[in-house]
Parts: sequence; structure tokens; C-alpha cells
Amino acid sequence: MGHQQLYWSHPRKFGQGSRSCRVCSNRHGLIRKYGLNMCRQCFRQYAKDIGFVKNCDVLLAFQTEPRLAMLSYYSISLLEHHYLLD
Repeated sequence: MGHQQLYWSHPRKFGQGSRSCRVCSNRHGLIRKYGLNMCRQCFRQYAKDIGFVKNCDVLLAFQTEPRLAMLSYYSISLLEHHYLLD
């Protein structure tokens, strides 16, 4: 058996070698949650296009969502204080 017959001949049905990024085909840093199957670099690039929002944008959501505006001023000020400490 020569090298060409043995190279990459083992079946990859499971494990890290069987999965790759759907954008760039990278096998490292793969995010599989919610069926994304994207590497972390591509996820950072396309997160806004997909519809993901950072957690620190919660305060902005309080200002734009009328349903969340019913929360008391006290709880919102606690959130602001929490994010200022981080």
C-alpha cells in the first residue's frame, strides 16, 4: 500500500475531524450550538447578520422595547450600575 492509498483513508463519521466550519472549512474553534457549525472567527464576523446581540446591549433593549419599559426604574438602575462596574 502506497501513501496515496493510506492518506486520509480512515472514515471520519464522528469527532473533531468530521466537522468543519460551513464558511471557511476550518476545523478549530467550531461553534456547534443551535446548528451553527461555524468557527468562532466567522461567527464574530457574521453574528450581526445572523441576528445575535451582545449581552451588554440589554440596556439599549430596555430603551427600545415598550414591553420592557414597564420595569421599575430601580431594576434598570441596578443593571446600569452592574455594567458600569464590569
